[in-house]
Amino acid sequence: MGAGHIGIGFHAAKSGPQVLHLAWHRKLEVDDVPAELKQCWAAEPFDMPHLAAKQLVAFVRAVAKRGATINYAIDFIASKGSFDPNGTYRPPKGSSGLTCASFVLEVFRGGSIPLVQIDTWREDPANVSWGNAVCDWLARDADPDHVAAVRKSVRGLRLRPFEVAGACRLTKTARPASFDAVQGPAAQIEAELPKICPAVPLAPSLLTSPPVMQGATQTAEAPQAARQVEGHVSLPGAQPQADAS
Repeated sequence: MGAGHIGIGFHAAKSGPQVLHLAWHRKLEVDDVPAELKQCWAAEPFDMPHLAAKQLVAFVRAVAKRGATINYAIDFIASKGSFDPNGTYRPPKGSSGLTCASFVLEVFRGGSIPLVQIDTWREDPANVSWGNAVCDWLARDADPDHVAAVRKSVRGLRLRPFEVAGACRLTKTARPASFDAVQGPAAQIEAELPKICPAVPLAPSLLTSPPVMQGATQTAEAPQAARQVEGHVSLPGAQPQADAS
C-alpha cells in the first residue's frame, strides 16, 4: 500500500536492541536487531529528557513482554488510551484495534509521551479508498464481524506512519504536534527513505528511536506480501545507555 510501516526501537536488558511493531492483524512482533530484521529499516532519534526516556523504555519493555493479541483496525480516535499504566493492552470501548502507526502512538501515550493532537486530524477522500483496501485485506485473515466493525469506521481519517515519524522528528517542545505541524517532517522522511534503502522485493520501514532506544523501521501498513518498495529513513543518533538496560 506504499504507506510506510513503523515500530519502536528499544534496548532489551538481555537481548540487546530490538524492534517492537504491530506487523499486521494479531501479529505483534519483537524482532532482534539485526538478526531477525528481514527488511530494510531506519531509525529516527527521539528528542526527550533522559529520565522520561528511561521511563518510556521501561514501558515499551513491559508492552513487549506481555505480547498482547491486537486486532488490526484503523480508528485511531477510538483507540485513545489503549494501554494501562502497567503496559497491558486494554482497548477502550468502541475501539476495534490498532494500526502500526496508532500502536506506536498509543505506546508512547501509555508511557506519558503524547506525540500528536489527534483532534486536529482532517478527513481526506483518499483515505476512504485506503480504508476499504485495508478491509479487503483483513477479510483474508480476520473474522467477518471484525471486518464489518472496521468497515464502519472508514470515514476518511487516517494516521500515517510517516506522520508519527514526523512527530518524533520534532523537538520535545513541539509535541504533542498538530496535523499541520507533522506534515513537513513527514514529507522529509518519506523523501529520505528511498535514498537509504535500495529497491527490494518488500517495502522498507520507519522506526522511532528515543535517545536510549535503538532499532530500525519499515514502510507499509499492510501484510508483508502487500508492501510496496519505499526506501529507508535516517539512522539513530545515539546508542542505548547502560543504566536504561
